[in-house]
Amino acid sequence: MNQNSNKNNNEKTPYEILGVKEGADFEDIQKARDIKVKEAGEDLILKARIESSFDQLLMVSLKARQSGNLSFAAESASKKERQINQSNNFSLLSKIKNLNNNSNNSSQYILPQISPPSFDNVLIKISFGMLFLVLLFISPDSNNRLLLSISTLILTYTQIKSGKRFVGSLGWSVTFLAIGLIFGGLIETNSFIQEISSNSLSIQKIQSIPAMIILWIGVILL
Repeated sequence: MNQNSNKNNNEKTPYEILGVKEGADFEDIQKARDIKVKEAGEDLILKARIESSFDQLLMVSLKARQSGNLSFAAESASKKERQINQSNNFSLLSKIKNLNNNSNNSSQYILPQISPPSFDNVLIKISFGMLFLVLLFISPDSNNRLLLSISTLILTYTQIKSGKRFVGSLGWSVTFLAIGLIFGGLIETNSFIQEISSNSLSIQKIQSIPAMIILWIGVILL
């Protein structure tokens, strides 16, 4: 009986021995080989023929791949693989584009940078000087020191911007402020100025006006 079965197996093709159709993919062939090996039990000869058939189909599959004659299953699998790779590439490109678009969009909504006023134009300097002088006249006496301090800082800033060092710029600004205050203290003793101060301006404003004028002359000229 075993001899007859072995003869029948000898006459069968590897596809028939494994029970698969021609053009079956590798997974189907491997599953069929595993099933047939279990069914063979302890029949070593049958197991050997199953393994031999499996090896032959593997060689056929390899030759088909090398010659370019892929089976339908293998071709569809390769197409799916190419589609996955392309989708991954496209997804990567789309992520990069989205990052670029987000960065460009975010840059469009960035708040404008606040920069200090430019004093390159003489007319602008004169306009600011007149503004500070008007503020000195109309503001309370308690704001005199604040306005003089801001004017001193502006004078320091314009000198630094022109290329001077910070220490030298600050020294010149303080010197201009001191000269103005000294000059204001001198004119305070004038009888005419005292008459004006009793009518309209306070002594503090009279002392601050020369300092304000001298500081902004420095801003304009330096």
